[in-house]
Amino acid sequence: MNPIANAPVFQAATAAAAAAAAWLNTPGKEDSEEFVVPNITESSQWAMEEAGFLDGEIQRTVRSNEDYGEYPRYGWVDITKEFFEACAELNLGELAQDMLFGLFEAMSAIEMMDPKMDVGMGYNKNDALPHTFESAVEAGVLKLDNLSNEELIGTFDALFACIVSWLEGNSMDQVLFTCLYLHQPSSIKDKSLRSFCHAIRNLIVIIKNIIIISSVNEEEDFQLYGNSSFLAAEDCQPTAVPTQLKEAEDDLVRISKTEKQPESTMAVVHRLRFMRHFYQSIFQFDCVMASAPTESSMNEIYKNLNASLELIPQIKRSIEKGIQPIPNSDSPNPIGFSPRIHDRSQPPTFPRNVKIRDRPTSIQFLEDLVHRLKYACKVVRLRDYYSALNFFIEFSKKSGQCVLSRSVLQGLFISNRRLIFGTIPIKDFLWDSVRAFNSPPVLNPKHPLASDPKIQMHLDTFFRYCISLNTFTQFIRICGFNRARQRDKLARFVDSFDSIQVEAARLDSHMTIMANEKAAEGNEAHATALKHSSQFATWVLYNCFRAMLLYLMSGFELELYSVHEFMYIYWYPHELLISFMISALTRTENNLLVQEEYAEHQSKLQGINSKNRKPKLKKNKKQQKPYRQEIVYYHALSNMCGGFYKALGALTKDGRIRQPMPKFDNEEIRFNRRFVPFATLTSPPPVSYGEFKNIREHMMRPPSSEIYAIAAKHFDQAKNVLESIQNPEQEPYHVLRSERSFRVRHESFAYLYYVFRTQIQMITADSFMILLRKCEANVR
Repeated sequence: MNPIANAPVFQAATAAAAAAAAWLNTPGKEDSEEFVVPNITESSQWAMEEAGFLDGEIQRTVRSNEDYGEYPRYGWVDITKEFFEACAELNLGELAQDMLFGLFEAMSAIEMMDPKMDVGMGYNKNDALPHTFESAVEAGVLKLDNLSNEELIGTFDALFACIVSWLEGNSMDQVLFTCLYLHQPSSIKDKSLRSFCHAIRNLIVIIKNIIIISSVNEEEDFQLYGNSSFLAAEDCQPTAVPTQLKEAEDDLVRISKTEKQPESTMAVVHRLRFMRHFYQSIFQFDCVMASAPTESSMNEIYKNLNASLELIPQIKRSIEKGIQPIPNSDSPNPIGFSPRIHDRSQPPTFPRNVKIRDRPTSIQFLEDLVHRLKYACKVVRLRDYYSALNFFIEFSKKSGQCVLSRSVLQGLFISNRRLIFGTIPIKDFLWDSVRAFNSPPVLNPKHPLASDPKIQMHLDTFFRYCISLNTFTQFIRICGFNRARQRDKLARFVDSFDSIQVEAARLDSHMTIMANEKAAEGNEAHATALKHSSQFATWVLYNCFRAMLLYLMSGFELELYSVHEFMYIYWYPHELLISFMISALTRTENNLLVQEEYAEHQSKLQGINSKNRKPKLKKNKKQQKPYRQEIVYYHALSNMCGGFYKALGALTKDGRIRQPMPKFDNEEIRFNRRFVPFATLTSPPPVSYGEFKNIREHMMRPPSSEIYAIAAKHFDQAKNVLESIQNPEQEPYHVLRSERSFRVRHESFAYLYYVFRTQIQMITADSFMILLRKCEANVR
């Protein structure tokens, strides 16, 4: 049976269409001045055959309906009294639910007639229609020429505020294109305003292109939708914008030289100059992302960004020189804006009530944005995956809320040609990254094994597999999203390491087998080079552990964990995850030292000139430990997690942490849900709730005072480990910030140690949570 035939709505539409057709064929209808539905009699009964779009089966089904000749029919009933009586039975905030009235309909009903959500509630019947560009010019409310310096300053600052509001996720139509000047900038006669508006319009297109290509934005970050018809008719080429701005600057500079008080004129010049340098830097970013970041192009970007920063203080000092917004008005500027011009063209999912940023905070945002863009440019110096991943993680912590800077960073690292820095294939980049991480001899082009075809076949298979899964580049890309989306994507991403772990283990197994074959042949040099063949699995596991730790710690930053869940959240990195990371880094350092010793031994056997190998240099080279500071960092983090885990256990044992009601609680379900992204991994092996429960029971057997003392020791050890760092300024930058954060604020650990040693009887759960969050903030 055709499902459409039974649809009442379809039947109603069919009957209504046929009835209308019958009425149109009624004689005398053209003489009627009013629309009056005639009585449908047998003589004027519409024929089912007239509905030519229906097949025979549907026509027969519709004929079986006895009421089709009178359909549609309305029977309105006043239910006001019954409705209010039913509402009286509901508590405040309570919603009624019915089969045809669920949560979606309820929320729509709540938003209806709400001034913040329903744009129609902001209108009165007597309100005039919002001005368009043409109507504003005809009414004389939109000046196109002879604007004063105060009006130009106010308009420019309002447009800066609109750009910032747009970058914060608001609709382009509701912020930027409420400025009527942006609709037809070619019609503006004032040279400064015309060039500035052309720059804004081109800047919109370039920023949208950067964000779309980088693809690290979500719907809450940035609205890609908007009325692009306003941008389609742009008659100013992107390359001509800086020239127009420079000409407007020069004209105003010449005028200022003849004025007795040129401050207001120079304030306009500073804004035009800032826009020129800022526009050029963004335009060059877009060009670099499409090709490759060369040294000359990056130097030019630095030059423009530095010039933009130098102008920010002068712009801040002259904000008050421009005309200011009218109090309690939605318009960011008294002239040139029509706030409600696009209200009716917005999709219903957009926020209706947009609050545009004020001018001082908008200028501060632009200053911070320029700093973030300068910092993002440093990524072009990195040539291995380890350093790049650390840089992206640090950048996300520092600038994770700015979608433009995140997009620029992503575009500089991976161009739209899917090459690292626009020139390096991903396979070569991963190859060099493994060699930089733990230096396997088989990846050294000077080593005799590098030309072995069998070894090269296994290596090519492994790296092609890494590229096909896109795991490592996807990890970098995830670090480019906002912090909340990172956790959501990491939860689905972590299990992709499992198959690569299997491939890495298979590659290491092949290397071990080949080492045994070389040893059997008597080739000890090649056998020794293949002997330490766990480098590939170690590299994969280390990156997997990084993703797992990011996922767990992001829950604290996003405040997703309840207090009673903290115990097993801290237990997992303390007992398992961080220990595996320390083990991986330590094993990598040991392999590097063994390879260095073997290389020195081979050099002696080959009779290399001794003056090129001084004893002092040998000693320093043997003591080189590239991951020492990171190992120290993870030791401190492990002690912190251990201290929190033990302290929470003691507080729970003393009844100082509120637990959920047993009726609504199942700790095993919560435990499994928190660690479900790790359940499919082979390494580290999944841990069941029963194992955690046994370990927790063993930990909580001693008196609470002893557990507090153990927690205090953990905090004291973390403090001592961090204080042992010598000359932190000489360490690599990718771990320097974390170490400085711990080093500067280690007093919080010392205070926790003091509390647990001397004042444990006075501590409360609330005071402990304050200390805990303070330390967590220091960690981040």
